[in-house]
Amino acid sequence: MMKRGFTLLELMVVIGIIGIMTGVGLVSLVPAKKHYALKSAQDEVTAAIKLAQSYALQGKMPSSGDIACAYGFYFVDSSKYQIFYYKKKADGTCDETTKIKVEENTLQSAVTARNFSNKNINFTIPSGQMNSTYSIYFDYAGANTPSNVKVETGGLVTEGS
Repeated sequence: MMKRGFTLLELMVVIGIIGIMTGVGLVSLVPAKKHYALKSAQDEVTAAIKLAQSYALQGKMPSSGDIACAYGFYFVDSSKYQIFYYKKKADGTCDETTKIKVEENTLQSAVTARNFSNKNINFTIPSGQMNSTYSIYFDYAGANTPSNVKVETGGLVTEGS
């Protein structure tokens, strides 16, 4: 009577091949996770900057009853950012000493911004124009990366690689 089945050696070879394929698959997921997190941060910040610019172009008035003279975007720290507005003073000038928060968000997935502290991106009402060009660079888990968002003087917002 003949018994059918696999030998121990054949089973060990198959298990070894499965282990190698799993290891290769897991190693290839790390760069993909990094790329997705950086791209997500770029998209998120780009959308927030464009929202602030849109508020300025629309001449959006805050629900508080204030009269806004400019909307802006800035990083509170390396992962938290805000959209804000400046209130128009009684004499018609813009009070750029106090930012009034519209919304605040935090970057996700171990992504942080660098070289952007204490810099505001301001869009004037009603033109949506700004005075300087800004670049926001992103890091994933503390490693320098080439990922960035650039805001041109005219208000054009683009994403880099």
